[in-house]
Amino acid sequence: MTFDAPALILSSATAAIGLFAAAQLGLRRDWRTAPATALAMFLLLSGLSGIDLLLDRTGIYAAHPWTTGILWALSLFQGPSILAYVLAMTGEPERWTQVRVWRIAWPAGVAALLASPFFLLPAPTRLAVYSGAGVGTDVLAGALQLIFVALFLGVTLGYLAAALVVLSQHVRRVRDLFSNLEDRTLSWLRALVLLMLTAWAWGAVKSVLAIGANASWLDVAAAAVELGWTAAIGLFGLSQKPIYSQETETPNVLPPAEKYARSALPEARQVEIAARLEQAMRAEQLYRDPLLSLSALAGRVAITPNHLSQTLNDHLGQSFFDYVNRWRVEDAVGRIKASDEPILAIAYDVGFNSRSTFNAAVKKHTGQPPSAFRP
Repeated sequence: MTFDAPALILSSATAAIGLFAAAQLGLRRDWRTAPATALAMFLLLSGLSGIDLLLDRTGIYAAHPWTTGILWALSLFQGPSILAYVLAMTGEPERWTQVRVWRIAWPAGVAALLASPFFLLPAPTRLAVYSGAGVGTDVLAGALQLIFVALFLGVTLGYLAAALVVLSQHVRRVRDLFSNLEDRTLSWLRALVLLMLTAWAWGAVKSVLAIGANASWLDVAAAAVELGWTAAIGLFGLSQKPIYSQETETPNVLPPAEKYARSALPEARQVEIAARLEQAMRAEQLYRDPLLSLSALAGRVAITPNHLSQTLNDHLGQSFFDYVNRWRVEDAVGRIKASDEPILAIAYDVGFNSRSTFNAAVKKHTGQPPSAFRP
């Protein structure tokens, strides 16, 4: 077909990038950590997915039918591996145990078990199911193809949806723990998971409605999208720094929501904490520390992180991130009005880590860009 060559080239690139990035993670000193192993597994499976199309289009499966479907079965674990990476990045930096792996991977394991009778089918039927060739004349092959596509997409979409939920919860958590969010919100990962969810959801619709059954350009588009997310996850994943550490903050510094609700502070106590916090921020300018975290601020005013968070959220109606940045914005705006210092120098001096974050914060708290305050 006209579009076979581009699809094969793109799949070859996906295989090469996925396997190379997985090998790079395996050579790092931190390869045993939970995020590194989960990411390496996803990249490895993405690389094997690229090889899968190559084996199909180059006739390897036709020549060796026993190999048909093995890589497809492994692809069922792409969903668990990306969810595992999300959970590892947004939680405690611990290593995997058999129990943790089982809790994440069991739906995919059950799906693989349900698909195992495929390997007992006659070779011609297996090839027809896998390649789609002859499904119109082979009733069993046509039915099994739909079942296996539904099985893969159902499991994978469920994992991707779960990953998006975890990432959304993570964004809310880091806003309660950190005063600067650069490299902590995992916005790149959220965008890529959403892309994968959309692409595979389209795959589900296309399979059910038989859209573009003979349109090879769709294979090229699918291969290009898969190459894009494999390369992006490899690039950003290899450079992503840990979100939490003992030196900065840990995700369990605040109790779960239900425990938080049961230990609500009296209003009078929250008023007292808010007054003490106001005095410390004004007198010591604690907000100017770009690494200021919830625990660090709680230690400076001699209260627990839990009580500080409750006061900010319930009494002041702000996240920790918004509260600290309000102080930074007030300081910066005053200095912009009263001096001719470079605006970016002021931004860094009051505690911001980047121009974009500073501009967004000033716009949010004042409704105007920083330059509007310069006489």
